[in-house]
Amino acid sequence: MLYPLRRAFHRRIPGEIDCFPPIDTDLEEFRPYLRGRVLNAGAGVREVSHLVDGELINQDITWAGDERTNIQIYSPLHFIPVANDHFDAILCIAVLEHVENPQQVMAEMFRVLKSGGHLVLEVPFLQPEHKVPTDFQRYTRDGLERLVADNGFRVVRTRGLFTVYHTLYWQAHIWLHTKRTPLYLLGRLIVLPMLLRRARRSTTYNERMATGYQILATK
Repeated sequence: MLYPLRRAFHRRIPGEIDCFPPIDTDLEEFRPYLRGRVLNAGAGVREVSHLVDGELINQDITWAGDERTNIQIYSPLHFIPVANDHFDAILCIAVLEHVENPQQVMAEMFRVLKSGGHLVLEVPFLQPEHKVPTDFQRYTRDGLERLVADNGFRVVRTRGLFTVYHTLYWQAHIWLHTKRTPLYLLGRLIVLPMLLRRARRSTTYNERMATGYQILATK
């Protein structure tokens, strides 16, 4: 009897990042820029080919047990084995926090992007540590714009991502899984679904509580 009850309890608890919308929500407005030969830098397992009008090139490192079949370039981001001015656009979504040499990575992306091409970059700000397999840094708006501009790009616009409830949800999820006491278990049942509902319905945003930042830049 105990096991079915435990399983039913866990089914009612949302997952750690269940509050976040599909990647299309972030990138739909950038479709006009995602034309020609597009690099998906640090592709992971995201599927973005339907957003690209042209040729999508997925680049990433590999790991033990990696079964992906859609990666065209296996390399670290600071060494992309293509000629200068090779890509018409670059996507780099939630990757930069995982590299230990962001300056080199940005310089390499500048090198392989054509003049007039666009970079769409997303990075975390108030997000918990998430090692894939490492996690090195977070960025404020000013820090991200400085990093991009220092490597030759022109910033077109920057915006914060998501609502205060997205930021609170991920933090609260980790907090409420710190202990297995009745109080913490009750918190998971009450607090997490409430924050999840608010994340999906509210538009309340605060610059100082942005979950992350998104930047559009050009070369």
